[in-house]
Amino acid sequence: MAVPNVPGIHHQVLFGAAVMVAALPLLNPAAQAGSITASSIWDKNNAIARAQEQMPAGAVVSAKRCQEIEVRGYTRYLCTLEFTQRPLQD
Repeated sequence: MAVPNVPGIHHQVLFGAAVMVAALPLLNPAAQAGSITASSIWDKNNAIARAQEQMPAGAVVSAKRCQEIEVRGYTRYLCTLEFTQRPLQD
């Protein structure tokens, strides 16, 4: 790949800057993501609590989605929690 000829900027400086920008994602490992779905016959809060009980330690909820489903005349609450989690540091 050819480095553009920019007056006043040395090619090695441009290359060094490009390498540094490319390495930035390696300095801060990406968070891991996942989701947990749970249901309850009691209420939405109970379905959320059941899902939270299954989350990995240290995970942070990034989104909640709940829906009410009718099953044979009874309401069932189904909630999905999306979460992020930082990888363990050695």
